[in-house]
Amino acid sequence: MIPLLQRNYYQVRQEELTAEIDRIEKQLATSDAPAMVARLSDDSMRYLRSRLAARYGKEHKRPIFQHITPELLKEYPVVLSTTFSSRSNFRAETLFDYVIMDEASQVSSETGALALMCARNAVIVGDSMQLPNVITDADRLSMQAIAAKHAIDTRYDCAALSFLESVCRVFPEAPQTLLREHYRCHPKIINFCNQRFYGGRLLIMTEDHGEPDVITAWRTTPGHHARGAFNPREIETIRREVLPSVPCEPAEIGIISPYNEQVNALHRELGGSVDVATVHKFQGREKEAIILSTVDNQITAFTDDPNLLNVAVSRAKQQFTLVTSSNKQPDSRNIADLLAYIDYNGGKITESAIHSVFDLLYEPYAEARREFLKRHRRISEFDSENLTYALLERVLEADPVFRHLGFLCHQPLRQLIRDWTLLNDEECRYALNGATHLDFLIYNRVSKRPVLAIETDGFQFHKQGTRQSERDQMKDRILDRYGLPLLRLSTTGTDEEAKIHTQLTELLQR
Repeated sequence: MIPLLQRNYYQVRQEELTAEIDRIEKQLATSDAPAMVARLSDDSMRYLRSRLAARYGKEHKRPIFQHITPELLKEYPVVLSTTFSSRSNFRAETLFDYVIMDEASQVSSETGALALMCARNAVIVGDSMQLPNVITDADRLSMQAIAAKHAIDTRYDCAALSFLESVCRVFPEAPQTLLREHYRCHPKIINFCNQRFYGGRLLIMTEDHGEPDVITAWRTTPGHHARGAFNPREIETIRREVLPSVPCEPAEIGIISPYNEQVNALHRELGGSVDVATVHKFQGREKEAIILSTVDNQITAFTDDPNLLNVAVSRAKQQFTLVTSSNKQPDSRNIADLLAYIDYNGGKITESAIHSVFDLLYEPYAEARREFLKRHRRISEFDSENLTYALLERVLEADPVFRHLGFLCHQPLRQLIRDWTLLNDEECRYALNGATHLDFLIYNRVSKRPVLAIETDGFQFHKQGTRQSERDQMKDRILDRYGLPLLRLSTTGTDEEAKIHTQLTELLQR
């Protein structure tokens, strides 16, 4: 009897809901909601302009004021200011009927309080699920010391709370209104934020017209591609794979990352063709398409921060692309949920085709590296050079055009130089040192002349600012002076086989 009653209940309930949907659809069919909203907006603007014209007229000359005064407010009834500028612009006698503070979650409590001092009424607008104001470590310690010394109420904690959070704690009885209607993002984009961060309370006012590839992801090959706070492999993936797939003009694309170092590297690589900034700097902005580079080999708490990810995703109006590592991410929650959301909603999750022979150096490939090196000759204590050796063997054997070429390992530089007058004293000492060598030298077997020098550069050992990088620059100058081409293969680079093949082809065609 119970299953029978349950089935009958749901059948009746379904009929009721179907009838309710039909009624609402018929009601909506008789109303043109977009036209009504447009008419309301137009009528409101015409009314405002009419009142302004009646008050000021066409011939009215606007005076200039140095400070906010009652006379200024009669002339300029609406004043715009930052909270910090209010300290110098607003005087004690200045009172506004209303102070409306936008982006209050990014306002510090001490500057926000300045603005309230000149308000009869205040409207505080902000989103506690977006990024708070940034506080330096030095300022945080200073604020904490002041709070401890003067026993300041925790509701006014400038180091821990944004102005929005502080106001909510100081005035818990103040009326709060959730701005539920969302008009910016495509439904598939904003619904991730809606379900993950807002508990499904947002009303999404945009429409899904079945556009393809609205929310997608690209995953780089497994490995430790990040170097500190920048990731060259993700930059290559964005430049060569992601950007060509985005159907927008460059001016409508934004590339964002949690890290300044990644942003700076993207600027160097892409120039000014695309807008690049940190997630923090992009708050309050929007683009048709947004590309988020997470950078981390293992997603950190900083990158996985819910406020940061909420801001990052909701900057995109029509397309959002996540670029991240395909390494296992046991500690990731929000990024992992985003990938699962993309997959569930039919978005593409593409494995990047960009790889490097040096990927075998990374821990996920440890067994594959051991098996590979068992089958190839070891010429160095460094696996990076052993991998380069195997690569050169493959390149020279694969193309008949290169059959007359051979290569040497660890060729001393001093054995290649005959005319030492081209070098200064420091360069001579460096070149004569028995430890100064070329990692690999490709030469012509017939003429015995050198064709191309190749160096394998580990990132940490050769990075900018090290003593080794200075030696590298000297070696580059010496080889350039004697006309010997040099190809440097960084262990953070990609497409080594193609680079070697291309350069050899160009040199042999000269």
